[in-house]
Amino acid sequence: MPTSHHPDGWTILKFIEGEKVVYKIFATWRWDNDIWRLSSGAEDLCGLSKIGDEFIWPQASGSTYHLPVDGEHCYTAYQGMVLENIKTRCVDEKVEFEIVKLSDLLN
Repeated sequence: MPTSHHPDGWTILKFIEGEKVVYKIFATWRWDNDIWRLSSGAEDLCGLSKIGDEFIWPQASGSTYHLPVDGEHCYTAYQGMVLENIKTRCVDEKVEFEIVKLSDLLN
């Protein structure tokens, strides 16, 4: 059964490995014990929609993320360290990594 995630913060990460591009959501729950989750990803923005004050984005696993419009790049210091660890791991594994703004992807 597909899962619906409702983080209060989120950051879009772009991973490039060879010819393959995947956009993943680094989702954060800042007020709930520094919880974070990295989505399974999507190869494009086809399923992304805006409804009211949130973006809805289905991911490859079948789960859907409900992202508050005002939650982009919102995370705690601990979650920021996790994000840095993801970046370091990508460098070690020779995977291109970029933090992107949703507005840049939509234009």
